Amino acid sequence: MAHIYRFFGQKVSEGHWSLDEDEARHAIKVLRLADQTQVEVMDGRGRVASGRLVTESKSRATVHEVSETYTEKDPFNRCVILGALKPGDLDDLIAPLTELGVDKLIIFLQSDTAQFRLSDSAVERWRRLVRSAVKQSKRSWELELECAGDLASALKLAQKIPSRWMLTPDAASDVLTEISSTKSLSLGVAVLIGGEKGLSKAEESLASGQGYRPVKLGPFVLRARTAAHAAAVFLGMLPRP
Repeated sequence: MAHIYRFFGQKVSEGHWSLDEDEARHAIKVLRLADQTQVEVMDGRGRVASGRLVTESKSRATVHEVSETYTEKDPFNRCVILGALKPGDLDDLIAPLTELGVDKLIIFLQSDTAQFRLSDSAVERWRRLVRSAVKQSKRSWELELECAGDLASALKLAQKIPSRWMLTPDAASDVLTEISSTKSLSLGVAVLIGGEKGLSKAEESLASGQGYRPVKLGPFVLRARTAAHAAAVFLGMLPRP
């Protein structure tokens, strides 16, 4: 089956979409796609259209003769709350978490974490990585990326998700036990993961006070980026309503 490129854009009218300007430049100048090439265009909010590319200038392209599909947003929210890692480590995590189906990623600064880890340039880079992974994985909905200056603010961003886990290597219960013992996960799960040094006692206490249950992923101590990968896999496999 031939690969069909996907781009971000907006619906202009019935049967007619336009590509975002940076997406159009990429299609025309980098990929060098010819007129009438079959492509897909999406809005990141459930709507995907397939049609023929029409180049209008070096930075403008539209899609015609489209057929559209719409996918309702899954009410099951797979959320990862992660202490800000070194920018390079987070760069490597963004695509896998997106491709594995995480719906919401909240990155927060811990008390001993340098402010530059959430710099505007880093956050903008992560948003570009999300968009690229969304297109690659053929998701209909874009991953929601949010940042918080501390854990308290991060937990507020996930307060609508009733099932809450906090990854700690010395927890008595593991993820599989937690899944089997939880009666309903219909609205999703928020998983809290500390940065390179894990969560501080104060952070664990704060999270526990807001209903985050300590769980572990297995018998070994995992690096934060490994734990985030593993958590995303478990979240993707959870039963849906």
